[in-house]
Amino acid sequence: MLPSEREAPGISVSGTGSAFGEPDVAVVSLGVEAQAGTVGEARTQAAERMDAMLKALKDGGVADEDIQTARFFVQPVYDYSKQKQELIGFMVQNSVTVKFRNIDDTGKLIDAALAAGGDLARVDSLTFTIDDPSTLQDQARQEAMAEARRKAETLAEAADVKLGRPRSISESGGPREIPFDVGAAAAREELVQTPIELGQLEVQVQVQVVYELEEP
Repeated sequence: MLPSEREAPGISVSGTGSAFGEPDVAVVSLGVEAQAGTVGEARTQAAERMDAMLKALKDGGVADEDIQTARFFVQPVYDYSKQKQELIGFMVQNSVTVKFRNIDDTGKLIDAALAAGGDLARVDSLTFTIDDPSTLQDQARQEAMAEARRKAETLAEAADVKLGRPRSISESGGPREIPFDVGAAAAREELVQTPIELGQLEVQVQVQVVYELEEP
């Protein structure tokens, strides 16, 4: 490499910034699991219960665009108790991911959906997030860049060089979802009666900055 092509000296530092806000959206994964002697029977049972759950959610104010199919799965069920593989039926799983934009209704809506789904209903996960974290991300970016600048200035002073402008900036990070521990359909009564404390959601941004060094 020719001397003129060599990368100019610089200082590489990292910075981390955080901002906090209250979640405004609940995201739940729920659905049904049915088992029967034939695929058709299992699918019919699952479809009937899923239709009832979706109706309960929509009656509760959930919009169509906030409901998305997440999984549809069919598999055979075998019995191995007689030391051989024996087909005894089929299992159908159907689940959706649902956004609750009125976050205060989360417990009520889950309860209604599980009641409609009956013994076939299940809840796989429940998390809380911020629908538009851009304002918090901007705050975290400012903090991350300020920290990176402080580090670079300290290093430049210690090395007796003059800090220049940023040559490159890269970013990573984002909002962290708040998980809520939920059980399957058998735990639905406890879920409704348990207060859901949302807490604060952290949006974290990391930056990697390379600063130029000015000529003395």
